[in-house]
Amino acid sequence: MFKNGAHINFSAVLSVNERLPQMYKQDPDNVIICLTAALFMAFESMNLARPMNEGQIIDLVDTILDSSSEDYLSLEDIVLFLQGLVRGKYGALYESMDIPKFMDKFEIYRQERHEALINHRYEQSSRFKDSRINTEIISDDKNREALKDYLRTKK
Repeated sequence: MFKNGAHINFSAVLSVNERLPQMYKQDPDNVIICLTAALFMAFESMNLARPMNEGQIIDLVDTILDSSSEDYLSLEDIVLFLQGLVRGKYGALYESMDIPKFMDKFEIYRQERHEALINHRYEQSSRFKDSRINTEIISDDKNREALKDYLRTKK
């Protein structure tokens, strides 16, 4: 559902209703546990010579949660990013991990996600512009004038 082979289906990810900021407000302990466990598992599978310690991972969870409201991340976003990180999709880690390095890699994922959102909105807009209803409203002079009048009154 969230992946098509090696490619992330950002439309599916963006349609997830539960977002980290809201989840954290409702059940902060559970969100912290889930994120901490996901990070521990990812870092453990990467066999880093200098992995992050427990305190650093807790700080990283806090950093992720602090920034999650910027683009309304979901738990699925974190899991998909970690899968890509473990597989080397976001570049080599050179035997170590720290918060700045993690956030730099995470920014690549977030940028991909943002571009997918812009493309999705553009496609929706294009479909509306090409829709039969929109074409009929715009092509009918009486409807066009009524719509203009309505919009003027709303301003």
